[in-house]
Amino acid sequence: MYFAYKYDRMEEGLLASTNAGGENVARGATLGALYGAAGGMAAIPAHLKTGLHNHDAIEMEIERYIKALEASLLKSEL
Repeated sequence: MYFAYKYDRMEEGLLASTNAGGENVARGATLGALYGAAGGMAAIPAHLKTGLHNHDAIEMEIERYIKALEASLLKSEL
């Protein structure tokens, strides 16, 4: 949480966490969740998304998941 508090931008916080060593993988996952919850997809720099192998397929899968989740939530509200 220290890195999320100290660095407003996701990329800076993740880089500082990685460079700190130790349990940086677990810390990075937690930081990603915090930054994502705070800023949504817009918080993730484009080059970090497009640099992923098969990023188009990953993005499509995320969109399908969100739509399915929204549909499920709408059903539960009825």
